[in-house]
Formats: sequence, structure tokens, C-alpha cells
Amino acid sequence: MCNIAGYVGSRPAAPLLIDMMRRQEGLCGGFYTGIATLHEGKIYYAKLTGDLDRLLAETEAARLPGTIGIIHSRSKSGGGDPWAHPFVGERDGVVRTAYVANGETGWFHPRMAAYNRLAEDLLGQGYTMHSQVKAESDAYNLLSDGTAVHMSDVMSQLILRNMERGADAPTAMGEAYGEMPGEIVGLLLSLAEPNSIAYSRISYPMALSFADHGAYLASTALAFPADAGTPQILPVCSCGRVTRNKVEIIPFVQPPCVIADLDMNILRGVYDVVCTLLRYGRKNMSDLVISAKAVFPPADVAVTDLAVYEALRWLQQEGKIKIESVPVAGAAPGLTAPKFYVSLV
Repeated sequence: MCNIAGYVGSRPAAPLLIDMMRRQEGLCGGFYTGIATLHEGKIYYAKLTGDLDRLLAETEAARLPGTIGIIHSRSKSGGGDPWAHPFVGERDGVVRTAYVANGETGWFHPRMAAYNRLAEDLLGQGYTMHSQVKAESDAYNLLSDGTAVHMSDVMSQLILRNMERGADAPTAMGEAYGEMPGEIVGLLLSLAEPNSIAYSRISYPMALSFADHGAYLASTALAFPADAGTPQILPVCSCGRVTRNKVEIIPFVQPPCVIADLDMNILRGVYDVVCTLLRYGRKNMSDLVISAKAVFPPADVAVTDLAVYEALRWLQQEGKIKIESVPVAGAAPGLTAPKFYVSLV
């Protein structure tokens, strides 16, 4: 898992994105970090191996211009700097899109052979994938020459291809998610739509909230600042666009899988599981998600992460938990990453 945030509005995006990532990176990220903004017809981005502090110390991340942007923090799942998000779509030497995603192939992993062929096809059509490295794991797209590319890099190029065929940004994302589905959610900046963030979601969580100056997006509403309004969850199996004061939601015509309904009974059940676990001591996000899966009915995919995030948000509002950050070994020698632990107070 990873953590994502986005902002579109009237205020400088980079400081707001950094603040939101600070609130959530230790939940499921902290090992690779990146940010992108869009300003006056140009996409700016920075990314590296390491946590948010390292990104701020070694890049211009905090000073990227623009009032629209996205940020990402990734789990410890292999690769070097090129495997950090965002992944960009380029044409004629111009960065035209920037894409961040959270998720995994998960239930769709048996389709990896087809996804590998799709990656090969895109490379053959001239799309550039900067994440191409010597293969280390079959969790990512394996190519016939013994290299691998990150699945989100492939998705980024697939979205760009769909846009070059005439689709708008949300439609291009929705079509790409239909062609190469996973248990994923993603956000996209595009030069073609400079005043909105496009999204697509199959199952992994994405919350949305509006302030008087713009719209916040994040993997969890725990990341939202004090001026955010009432959070809403973007629907499963949908795509759309978010502007500073509204959201357009487009349901998938053919959902690629069956996702367990997330009703109040399930949310209450997950809340009870989280409370019970925390009585035995502090837990991290992985601990809570593993145990919460038992609450969901049989389905292709369960939105367990979202349910745990919501349970933690309720507990935080009730003043029943504290979240502390503990440094753990990072994704490269000499680096550390923050890991959040939750405990009762």
C-alpha cells in the first residue's frame, strides 16, 4: 500500500500537499516519495527513494509552483528512485501527464501475463517508461528482455495513449483501469485539463473534502487539515474529475470485479475489531487491516483499508487514540522511514 494526496484550488499546492502527506506517510508509505504540480502550462515534479523529509531536503519539492498538485509516499516494495511516484507521460520532450497510484494487482494477479504483453506493446509504440530495471520480482510487469517496469508506469503510459486517441483525462483513466485492472486508485495531472485532477478508483481508498479555497484529496481523511469540510469517499469502480469546488463522478459501465459492500454494519464491525486489538497494545496499519478482513462477507475484493481508516478517524475524533511515529529501516542503506503505531489513550 501507499498514501496519496491531492489539492486543486487558489492556494499554493506544494505546502498543502506536504502537510497532508506528513499526516499519513507512516500509515502505509515513507520509503519512496514524490510530488508533482502544474503551473502555467508545465508539470513540475520531484521524487526519490526515502521519506518526506529526504524529499524536502534534497529536492525543490516545497517550492514547486502552482495551485494544483499531487503527492505520493510508497511502501517498501522494491526499485530505486525511478520507481518512486509520480510516473510521467511524455511526448515530444514535453511532460504531459503525472500519475500517482495506490494498490496492487491483488485479485487480478492471474492476468499478469496479459499486462506484460501490454507493457511490451506500449514500449513498441514509442512510450517511454523510466522505471525499466533488471527484474527482481514477478509482482511487477516482466518484459521479454529480463527487465521489469512498475505497473503504475505502464498505467501512466496507457492513460497517455488513451488521451492521444481523443479521450478526456477521466475517460482515459477509466478505460485504462478497464484494460489493466488492479486493486488500485489513482490521481492524474494533465496539461490538457490544467484546472482539475482526474481520478480513477477500483477499490483502494480515496477521500475528498472541500474548503472555501479548494478541494483536498487523500487516501484517508485523517490527512485533511482543520479547514476541510465533511469528507466523502469517492465511489468504487468509478472515474471522474475534481475541480476546486466540485466533483464529477462517472461510474464504470462494466465493473471489473465484485467489491464487498461497505455498509454501517461492516464499519461498526471493523471499529470493534480495531478497538479490541488496541487493548492488547499498539498496532500498525498492517496489523489492523489483516484482522479487519474477517468482518467482510465473501467477495472478489474487500475495501478493508478504507474501513480501517474510517475506524481510526472515528477513534481520533472521540479522543481515544494516539498515533506515534517510529523510525524503521528505509529502502536503501542509511535511510529510515516513519512507521505509525496506534495506541489507546
